[in-house]
Order: sequence, then C-alpha cells, then structure tokens
Amino acid sequence: MDRTSQDMKRVGFFGIFKHSFKIIFKSTKIFAQIALTLILPLAIVFLAHIEITNRYLILSRIKNNEQYFSIYLSTTVTNLLYYILFKIVYLTLLAVFCVLSTATIVFTVVSVYTDRDVVFKKVMTLVVPNIWKKIFITFVTIYFTLFIYNAMYAFVLAISQSMFTHDSVFRIVVVTIIRILLVFPFLYLTIVWQLASVVTVLEKIHGFKALKKGKRLASGKIMVGMGIAFVLYGFLYGIILTVYILCVEHGNELYGDDSGLPMIWRVMIGILCGILVMMVFLLFIVTQTVLYLVCKSYHQEAIDKLSLSTFLSAYIRETMVNPKTDEEIQLERPQPQPLAQQV
Repeated sequence: MDRTSQDMKRVGFFGIFKHSFKIIFKSTKIFAQIALTLILPLAIVFLAHIEITNRYLILSRIKNNEQYFSIYLSTTVTNLLYYILFKIVYLTLLAVFCVLSTATIVFTVVSVYTDRDVVFKKVMTLVVPNIWKKIFITFVTIYFTLFIYNAMYAFVLAISQSMFTHDSVFRIVVVTIIRILLVFPFLYLTIVWQLASVVTVLEKIHGFKALKKGKRLASGKIMVGMGIAFVLYGFLYGIILTVYILCVEHGNELYGDDSGLPMIWRVMIGILCGILVMMVFLLFIVTQTVLYLVCKSYHQEAIDKLSLSTFLSAYIRETMVNPKTDEEIQLERPQPQPLAQQV
C-alpha cells in the first residue's frame, strides 16, 4: 500500500483484492489475533443461526403431515418463543461482534497503510472504547435500511407470485428473474453500508450522514464494489454454506441410508467451514477499507498520510488533536505540515 493518491484511484477489482491480501500478510499476527478473538465468535454465531433457523423451519413444516399434526400443535408455540428469543440473542451478538470487528480491522488496515506499528492490546483498550458508540449508531441505521429493503423485497415477490393462478414453468422463470434483479439493489446497498462503516471510524460523522457519505463515495466505483461483494457473498453462500448444510447439517442423509456421513467427517467439515467463514468476514472488512481509500482518491479527496497518522494517534492517545472551532480533521483535504517539515 505504498501507492500515491493518484495511483490509488486507478486501482480496480483485482487490485483491491491484491492490496487487501498484502495488508493481511504484512501484519499477520494482529489480524490473526483479531480473527480468533472477534471474528471466530461471529462466525460461530452465524453458523449457529443457520442451523437453528433451518431446524425451526423444518419443525414448522411438520403441520403438512397429518401424522405429526398433534405433535406440531403441542410444540410449535414453545419452539416459536425459543426461536424469537434466539433471534434477539443472535442480533445482539451479531451487532456486538460486527461493531468490534469493524472498529479494530479498519483501524488496523489504515495503520498499515500509513506505516504505523499497531498493537492488538492498544486497539482493544484504547481505540474500540472511543469508536464503538459511533459505529453502533451507524449499524442501527444500516439495520433500518436493511429492514426497508427486506420489506420491499417481500412485497415485490408477493406481487409477482400473485400474478399467476397456478404453478407453471413460466411462473418459475419470472419469479427467478425477479429474484436475480433484486440482488443488484442489495449489492449496491452493501457497498454503501460498508463505506459508511469505514467513514464512521475515520471521519467525524456517523449514522445517516455516514450512509450519505458512503453513497457519494461509491459513485464512480460502484461496479468494482458490487463485483467484490458479489464474489465474497457468492463464495460464502454459494460454496461454504452449501457444503455446510449438505455435509454437516444433513450429513446423516447424504448417502441415502441410515449410516450417513461419518460423524468425524461432519465435525472436520464443520470446523473447516467455520474457518472459511471467519476468513471471508475478515476479507470483507479489509476490502471495504481498501475500497474506501480507492474511492477517496477517485473523488480527488487527497489522503495525506501524515494527517491520517496524526488522526490515528489521537485514538491511542499518542498525540492530542485540537481542531479549530467548527473545524474537524477530515481526510478530504491535505492537512498542514508541521513547521519542522516545512522548513
């Protein structure tokens, strides 16, 4: 990441992945500490949510079988309450680990970019307490926009399905096309959300203002950002979770007999899937931080490394940053050089 601002604005899809891997391998120790401390629990919660959700959906479908209808009536209310409680716990843990992971990884990536030494203990004890409230507010706004998107997604699908009176090949094709088209708004929102998270850490805005800034930064590099999100989501949901559901969750049914997949293999595959999910989550946040730097350069918002390093120093109390009245440290313009360097 020793490129100038002018070089950074020309970085594309493969370049962002290249820089992201270089940053991770350059500071392997601290990224490993972050992954094991914050992202691994997030991956476990994520997989547990899929496991319990699928089991609840399977239980809900028992009502279609008259033989188990009485069992369904006696268990569905209790399981529904347990499921709602689990959803609350899941969203709470998801928010906590996402906030902590985003704060630590963004700070670490930018520290590597500015050639600063970064220590995991300092990041957790000094940086995170100063940032987590801002990121939490931004995540609340993200969840709000996600809720609106899901509501619109469900509405459009319901309307499209109601246009047909019976199942047919044409109905399946139309609904599939609509589902595919609805993926593009989600990818676009993903890029805005990711950039807003980085903006919250590195600039003096958060919440809806950060989302607005993320939307503005995304323009011009939107196809690059959507391509990155598509690849990572595709790898996560199309490969890792597919293998997990087939081999771990339904491993006892894999061979079509009572033996199923041996438990040792199911455990090993489950561990491997957990590790891969952890790596994808880490790469997601690293790439979104690099994308932020690229978008800033693309919009001619020069990122002065000295000013950025000073800004990061304030988080870990190495320096005191005292901006003038109504003036904040922004990465949109180069900051004044110290007098010793101007001479």
